[in-house]
Amino acid sequence: MTTTDERDTTSAGRDVLEPDALGDVAAEHRSVVTWDYGKQAALPELAAEIAAAEAAIGRCPACKGAGWLRRNVPYGHPDFGKPEKCECLQALARAKRKRDIMSLSSLGEVRDKTMRNFNVRVPGVQQAAKTARNFALAPDGWLVLLGPVGCGKTHLAAAIANACFDRLDMVVLFVTVADLLDHLRATFEPSSVITYDEQFHRMRDAELLVLDDLGAQYATDWAREKLFQLMNYRYNLAGSLDERTGRSRAITVVTSNLFELRGVEERIRSRLMDTGISQVVSFGRDVGDFRPRLRPKTP
Repeated sequence: MTTTDERDTTSAGRDVLEPDALGDVAAEHRSVVTWDYGKQAALPELAAEIAAAEAAIGRCPACKGAGWLRRNVPYGHPDFGKPEKCECLQALARAKRKRDIMSLSSLGEVRDKTMRNFNVRVPGVQQAAKTARNFALAPDGWLVLLGPVGCGKTHLAAAIANACFDRLDMVVLFVTVADLLDHLRATFEPSSVITYDEQFHRMRDAELLVLDDLGAQYATDWAREKLFQLMNYRYNLAGSLDERTGRSRAITVVTSNLFELRGVEERIRSRLMDTGISQVVSFGRDVGDFRPRLRPKTP
């Protein structure tokens, strides 16, 4: 599992901002997931959600447990006789899709990161913290956080992911760019139980995609092209509304320590910097180190 220096942060710093509507879940009540060779087990919430959805099918008054309905349309109508999924079966499909996407996610590793325990007293982080907080309250479009290693980018990105997962019940894929590419490469292994296309579709369809540590991980032509395909797909959807949820589609957060995204492939850079859909926030080169420093041991 790939990590960044910023994930060494703790809640030692105290947030001086006033309480808001985010309603952060206390750390002691958050799920603690297990890890196996860097791959996350499904969050316990998802298993419970699937079990509840399966039980709801048997109690559904509309389909009476069948999971399917036939539209009440006259003979000759194009949909006459065609079965369609009942809402209860659609709910189960959504829960399983959520599990499949989030099984790729590193969200379990950063469940302790919230807006409340982000230390806004560190010089140079206040504007980024404010923008991230507002984004978490009303996620829309893209947010790009740029700054040096250790400034708190990953904490803010994780806090947004946690708020959207807990408060809005969004399907969240939180992953480093390096891990994302590794997930795609793994589908070519003989032992893989999933195809490349299936894996790619899971990634691109996340309601919220958080790409952490965008940098020089995609040095090969293959990696550059796959990353562009993912970003371009979401770029074309950004700003449109999901009819079921009423929320914006393809909401995306990206962090990078490359100022002005220098060195990023130009097609990807141009989409990230498009002010029509993207907010770009730079911490500045003189930002303080967000990570707590260890006190020297006394002799």
